[in-house]
Amino acid sequence: MKPVTRYYLALTACLFGIGATTTEAIAAENQCMTHAEAQALMETALPGLLHGANMQCSSVLGEQAYMVKQEAVLSERFRRESAPDWPKAKLALDRLAGNAVADMGDDGKRTAIESMVAETVSQKMKPQSCGLINSLLPSIADQSANRISDISVLAFTLVKKVGKVGPILPFDICSGD
Repeated sequence: MKPVTRYYLALTACLFGIGATTTEAIAAENQCMTHAEAQALMETALPGLLHGANMQCSSVLGEQAYMVKQEAVLSERFRRESAPDWPKAKLALDRLAGNAVADMGDDGKRTAIESMVAETVSQKMKPQSCGLINSLLPSIADQSANRISDISVLAFTLVKKVGKVGPILPFDICSGD
């Protein structure tokens, strides 16, 4: 198996624990979202994913580990790269979370997404996964945030179609999209 493929599988496995954290998001489970909307949300969440993994893994891996040394740089790059897709992510978030985010500005919404993902990953990611994630991260570090999130959403869709696991995301990807 190619290192890039293994990383996407590890990334997907890492995200399995990320689910709805608000009543509105839980109620949104029956909504469907286009691939583009899900991809934009995932792209926005990437810095939080990396930060959460780093919070969980820094003590396990040590300060010389690739993830520990590169998390801030990669997160900032992914944050910048996700900016063009923010309007799609924002519309999707507004639809999913409804009143829970109605009064938040764009910066507040982006911060909330990153914080929620970071917190969830840091709590649910198993320390045993840290070495694998750290060894695979360099294989995809040069990929764009858009490419990583696109492949992640495709992986979630594939896993759901296989039907071997429960819900991964707090929404469905629309059929045929």
